Amino acid sequence: MKRKITALLLTAALLAASLVSCAGDTPDVPASDNVHQDLSVTGDQSADASEPEEERLTCAVPADLDLGGLEIRTLCFAAREGFTVAVEELNGEMLNDAMYAANRQTEEDLNFAFRFLENGGIETTDIENAFAAGDDSWELIYGTQWKVAQLVPRHMFANLNPAAGGYIDLEKPWWYSGYIGETAADDTHTFLLGGDAAPSVFRRSTMLVLNTDLLRDTGGDLNEVYDTVLAGDWTVDRFADMVSRVYRDADGSGTRNTEDVYGFATWTSSDLDHFMVGSGIRGCSRDAEGVPAITFNNERTVKFVELFNDFFWNNPGTYYAENAPTTEMFSAGNVLFLCEKFDRLDLIRDVQADYTVIPLPKLDESVPAYGSLVHDDAHILCVPAICRNIVPATAVMEVMSHHYYYDVMPSYYEIILKSKYRRDSSEAASRIIDIIHDGMTTDFAYIYNYGISNMMCSVRDLIGISKSADFASDFAWNEKAYNKTFGKLVKAIREEE
Repeated sequence: MKRKITALLLTAALLAASLVSCAGDTPDVPASDNVHQDLSVTGDQSADASEPEEERLTCAVPADLDLGGLEIRTLCFAAREGFTVAVEELNGEMLNDAMYAANRQTEEDLNFAFRFLENGGIETTDIENAFAAGDDSWELIYGTQWKVAQLVPRHMFANLNPAAGGYIDLEKPWWYSGYIGETAADDTHTFLLGGDAAPSVFRRSTMLVLNTDLLRDTGGDLNEVYDTVLAGDWTVDRFADMVSRVYRDADGSGTRNTEDVYGFATWTSSDLDHFMVGSGIRGCSRDAEGVPAITFNNERTVKFVELFNDFFWNNPGTYYAENAPTTEMFSAGNVLFLCEKFDRLDLIRDVQADYTVIPLPKLDESVPAYGSLVHDDAHILCVPAICRNIVPATAVMEVMSHHYYYDVMPSYYEIILKSKYRRDSSEAASRIIDIIHDGMTTDFAYIYNYGISNMMCSVRDLIGISKSADFASDFAWNEKAYNKTFGKLVKAIREEE
């Protein structure tokens, strides 16, 4: 199913309408036809204005399921995160109030009460200590991906795969099934969930921000860029060529510094992770049972490293310096492209210059679709293995995800389209927003990078520190360690106990 912009721009009247139970009857008035799509990067990503809207879906949670006033203790992030689900009062802001209504409706549907417990950055110490002590402290956990992933092979989380029981239905569009599939080591063990009830997954996905004023001033054509993207021809070579055409020694110092004008600027070599996975490079492939194996060392990865080592160090339009003030540089009109996540675009919402967003480039035209890597600090859902209420927790997640799909994420998407993230309301720009969203993706080796000798971060170090394009030699040097740790990791995740 495709998601259409016209369906996403819901009116205030729709947002104020009463919510319908996930397991209840279909409403008379149809809502958004598919706010989110599978996170895999396959399939036709074009918009289809002729596709009819679909009626609101139901889910597998029985309409008469009653949790008897159960308290669902939810470990989550502090409000400073900017999109916490722990909304406990109305404040008149559309997004806050939509989340509040969705939470309350979920409670009403199932007869339970959320109890939100803040834990700052969700350090895993509390989870580990509770597990060791057999302390049943929470039903739900919103955890930082790279942190909680390290607890999966230690069997600290419940298996939420539909085959294991419970109410999670990964076939429904409110679950990001492509992302969830990459968190798993086979088709029957699912410990980490991403979906509409975990909005951080979308907020921490990546795109390129394009300063359209600077593009025009340097002889570029925005319509040509849009046409290239929509034709599927936006590649690393085209991106690098555009960047190479923009450099100016703005302060006349004769040295490259933050006062100059660049085609691309970055403050961190971790952007390479996003360009790599976003361009179509993967660390693993899977067999018929969904079991991953390392396939990182191949011609395509070698090509990527060669291209981006040249891009970082030899392209005249590239500026890379750790901790450089690139947001400020962009705000001053001195950068054509930034690699950013949706939530960080809050920082440039007041920029005077016009800007838009486009996807990260493909490695080449053979890559079937654009990819937007979900950063490893996204907040995802899991349930402690020692929880006494695992099945009720799955019911809560399913119903909550349903309501967020229909009644929260459309609000957020509307804010993105209308006020924060771009100044272009054209049809082409709207279609590209869809492409970025529908291209959200990840990779098993990226999620569990710290459990496999930092294999997926090796490229950022190879290029960012060593300034080397010799990926094959670097991989060969570390291959034994990669294979050993990877094998142990996959085996541990697949074990039942």
